[in-house]
Amino acid sequence: MNLTLIISDNCEACDRAKKVIEKFRENYSQITIETIHINSYHGKRISITPALLIDQKLFSYGDIDESKLLSKLN
Repeated sequence: MNLTLIISDNCEACDRAKKVIEKFRENYSQITIETIHINSYHGKRISITPALLIDQKLFSYGDIDESKLLSKLN
């Protein structure tokens, strides 16, 4: 499973999302995590950060619901 976190500069929600994703990295060795700045992202049109994609499909915008993500990963 591939997680892609789209972030932007000076974004407190992006910083919180990165911390959440890092917690999952420690416990789920089967996932790969990529963090991309919104200016470098060339996939689907994203205008809100943070945006979390799972296997290139939009999962959430803004703060990450940890229980929802945990459910998706299991």
